[in-house]
Parts: sequence; C-alpha cells; structure tokens
Amino acid sequence: MKNIKLLITSFLMLAASLLVSSCSPETYSLDAATDKSDIHFDIVQDLVADPGGNTVIMTNKTPGVVLTWDYVTGKSNNATQTVKYAFKGDYTIKITAVTGGGLVELDPVTITVTKDNLNYVNDPLWNLLSGGVGKSKTWVLDLDANGVSKYFAGPMYFYGTDNAWLEGGDKGCYGSDCWNWSPEWKGNQWIAAKGDYGTMTFSLEGGAILTTNHLMMPSYGQESGSYYLDADAKTLSTTNATILHTNEYENCVDNWQTMKIMSITANTLQVGVLRKGSCDGAATLVYNFISKEYSDNWVPQDVPDPNPTIDLNGGTVDDLLSTTTATTKTWHLSKDTPFNWTDLNGAFLNNWNSVADYEAAGWPGYTTADQPTVVKNKISFSNDGKVTTVDSNGVGKAGTYSTESDTNIITFSSISPSFPIGSSWATVSTTAENQWKIVKTAKTGNVVTDIWFGKRDPNKSEYMVFHFVLD
Repeated sequence: MKNIKLLITSFLMLAASLLVSSCSPETYSLDAATDKSDIHFDIVQDLVADPGGNTVIMTNKTPGVVLTWDYVTGKSNNATQTVKYAFKGDYTIKITAVTGGGLVELDPVTITVTKDNLNYVNDPLWNLLSGGVGKSKTWVLDLDANGVSKYFAGPMYFYGTDNAWLEGGDKGCYGSDCWNWSPEWKGNQWIAAKGDYGTMTFSLEGGAILTTNHLMMPSYGQESGSYYLDADAKTLSTTNATILHTNEYENCVDNWQTMKIMSITANTLQVGVLRKGSCDGAATLVYNFISKEYSDNWVPQDVPDPNPTIDLNGGTVDDLLSTTTATTKTWHLSKDTPFNWTDLNGAFLNNWNSVADYEAAGWPGYTTADQPTVVKNKISFSNDGKVTTVDSNGVGKAGTYSTESDTNIITFSSISPSFPIGSSWATVSTTAENQWKIVKTAKTGNVVTDIWFGKRDPNKSEYMVFHFVLD
C-alpha cells in the first residue's frame, strides 16, 4: 500500500510540474545579429556586353539571407539581378540584408559607367514616356480644378489584380482576377477631389530623371529622382520621386514606386498600382494621365448624344421589337448578364459575361440563385403599339409605346416597365421621361436575339443597360 501511495504521489507531482510548464508563457527571440562580414555577394560589370560597364550583375551568395538591392534606377530582392545603365556616371548601390536577426545595412558599392549606351532607352515606350533621348515630357493627371477630365472619363479606373498591359494577353487579362470599372468622375466625385494636381516630368537628358510637383499633396511637394521603364515587362519603377496620385487612396497603397504600364500613347498614359486587401479588397488602381501639351491645347467640344449604330436585320425599330411571323415578340431578362453600363457610343464599361463576373467585381446581391427568378421578367411588344409586362412575381401590366426610328428611342404610355433583378439592389426601370433607348443588339444566325435597352443617366455620359433575350 505504501508503494502505491508513493507511486500516486509521484504521478501527481509530475502532472503538477507539467501543468506549470504548460501554463508558463512562451518567449520568443530573434536569432543573434548577423555580422555584415558574414554576408557575401558579388557585384560585377560585364565588360564583354558593355565595354563601358553599363551591364551590372548583382548576385546574393549567402544562403538563408535575402538581399534588397537599391541600384538607383530601381529596387529588387532577386537572388540575381541584372541592371543595364543607359547613361555614364557613378551609381551607388545600397544593399540591405534581411536575416533572422533583423535587417543589416551593408556597405554601399559604387560602380562607374564610362560610356553611354542609349540602346537601352531607344525604345518606342521610352520615347512615348519621355519624348526620346535628350528630351523630356511632362504629364498631368486627367482632372483639373474645374472638375474636367479632358480625355478619359475620369482621373482613375479600377481593374482586377491580374489585369495589366491592355494591348496584350487576353485583352489585358493575365490570370483569374480580371475585371474593370471605368467610372465617369462627374457621377463619382468621391474618387478624387477636383483640383490642379501638379506635374510630373520624365526626362532622358543625361539620365532617366523624374521630377514631380505635387500641388494637391504638400507632404510630397517637389521631388527629383530617377525612373526605370522595363519595356518588355511593361512596368515602371521610380526612386526618390513618386507619381502624381489622389489623396483618397494614399493609405491604401503600400508601394507607390512600382507600377504597371496599362497603356501609353503620344497623349495618354495609364499606370496601375496595387491596392491592398484591407481597402475594399485587392485591386489595381489605374491613374489616367494626359500630356501637358495635350492638356494645354485641349479645346472643349459639345458632344451630342450619339445614335449608336445597331443591326436592325434590314428592318425598322418596330420590326425589331414586335414583328416575326406573328405580330408580337416577347423578350425576357437575361439570366447571365441582366444589367451593365455603356458609354454614349454603346461600349460596355464593365467586362461582365457571367454571374461570376458580377461577384468578382464586388457587386452584391446578384448570384446564380437569382437566375431562375430573373428570367421570369418579360416584356411583349405588339405591332399595333401595345406593350405588356410580367414581372418575376407574376404581376402583369399593360400600356402602349411609340418609337423614334432616327434615335432608337422607345417612349411608354400608361406603363413604366420595372423589374427586380433578383435579390440585388439593381432594378430595371425607365428614365424620368419614361423612355428606353436601344443601345446594342446581338444576332444568333440571322436573327436579332438580344437587345440592350438603355436608360440614359441624367448626369453622367453613360447608359445603364438592361439585357433582354428573345423568348
């Protein structure tokens, strides 16, 4: 019995010791600081590729350590980084090691380039951005103090994280997260405060130099630094100078000095930066610029509401709406893409082709579960001027309509077509004048089977369009 008591006592003491040990707070500590003499790397100039030493190869030779190279024209943490300097001069490369013991600043290395190699900047994209070797070009954000955007619909657009160079890939898509929203500033003034945002000048006069003057953001003020354009990757990086941008998203971007080139022409420039996930989700914020020359010479024009060219299959608007072999046509709301927006020329503002595209773009409420309900919304046009609707709840209405063949406008009387679009906030409706306009059509074979009825926005230069399919 005594031995059993001793054994029980021993177990209790062991359990108590384990309990105390398990409840003790854990402590963590960094590894011992790494001495910079233990970090090895190479920086060599390839004199075969460039007798002037323009090509520089930086190599990290320390396993378990990440080196960040700040090489004046850009930054990188690649294990091997090749840099091509176009202009002669001294370049000081700063190196930071990321180790288990923290950051270690290494001694900078200065290399000397003795000759220019302008082949590295003699590229169409470099010329569009800077004006060419020995020249400079100044850009401004496309929004002025009067709230006018002179080329784009507004100063910034929104894209998915996998959108990039718009002239390549699948129409600018390079992955699964592809979408875009190109809002007009007049109807979305929360995007940016109107004002003179200043200038940014890209120069190739003796070096790739970027100077900026941030009039709307005093915290940046006037800056002078350098830039590098990767013409193959369609990316732009800057050092000691930051592109013009709006204050509204200042804290939503971690890196304002590395960006995608989305598009560039002689007069326009679009660059994209990554919005972090904590700001309404990760996305590419695209800033729209115009050249200062274009801006200074821009003359406002009155743009009439255009009459989009639509395929009437050889008939009239009335034929399109109501006449087949019978005297009535019935159209039901599309279950896949029931609504969208277009510009005044009928170009879609959102690349939506399925329900999944709505969800990916962050439009709440419209899902695949709504599709069986949405297709119950129908409208029937008769060639005697009568129109009837039945909504998804089975409620029917009747009235009359008239058309204008020269404008594609439909005017309703005694009825205002209105349908819920599933459980989303969006609703099919007419303008204040109780009108729709046929903005687009699509054919299946030789028959027009799809119509987008447009509701003109009273303030913005766009239509909200409702997609109906021949029943």
